[in-house]
Amino acid sequence: MIHVLTYTTPHRKTYDVLCLLKARGYGEVSVWALPMSYVKKYKPTVPHRPDFVPVDSQAYILNLGYTYTEIEKYDDIPPTEKHEIFLLCGGGILPEEFSASRTIINSHGGYIPCARGLDSFKWAIYQGLPLGVTTHIIGKEVDAGEVIERRELAVEETDTFHTTAQRAYELEICMLVDAIEKNGCAHTYIKGESEPFRRMPHDLERELYSKFEIYKRSSVDIQRGKAEQ
Repeated sequence: MIHVLTYTTPHRKTYDVLCLLKARGYGEVSVWALPMSYVKKYKPTVPHRPDFVPVDSQAYILNLGYTYTEIEKYDDIPPTEKHEIFLLCGGGILPEEFSASRTIINSHGGYIPCARGLDSFKWAIYQGLPLGVTTHIIGKEVDAGEVIERRELAVEETDTFHTTAQRAYELEICMLVDAIEKNGCAHTYIKGESEPFRRMPHDLERELYSKFEIYKRSSVDIQRGKAEQ
């Protein structure tokens, strides 16, 4: 049994993960939805993730043949077997006692341990860090700990900021579903080396397009150098 944690409101990452689970042939999937307990006040000036959901209700989950249950708190989820896996698509902060007793996999849009926390994709470009995605088991550390898989994302000469962001998002979705099978392989413990990032301020966001062009030139030069060796 695969469990998916999400919000009661339509959520793009949840939609994409569930569609991929169906396409991969996963039949037994339970979706647990919590109300979003906060209102997003921060609106980025440079959006980098899709948020449009092409359905106007959660009925699509039932149409996929999956179960959908709205809960008020994580304690409302009944006990599960040790081998059952939870995929984190949304749902806010997980209580420590809940995550400690279950296998909960997160797909983080950053290359751990270089980029942790919020807006990791943007911060990686801004600070010249490796771009990538990491799947890991939720533990005590934020975006660190038991890592299932890490993949770097190369920037190509024809890329733009937004095409790169879209590829990073698609990799995040694929790796989360891939992690179901890869969870049985040996994990690597990676400790967080720095403080997790916070939301990127608007004044720094305005520099992202120019920062990306610098990042791209550097990335392309490195790839050419490797090809010539």
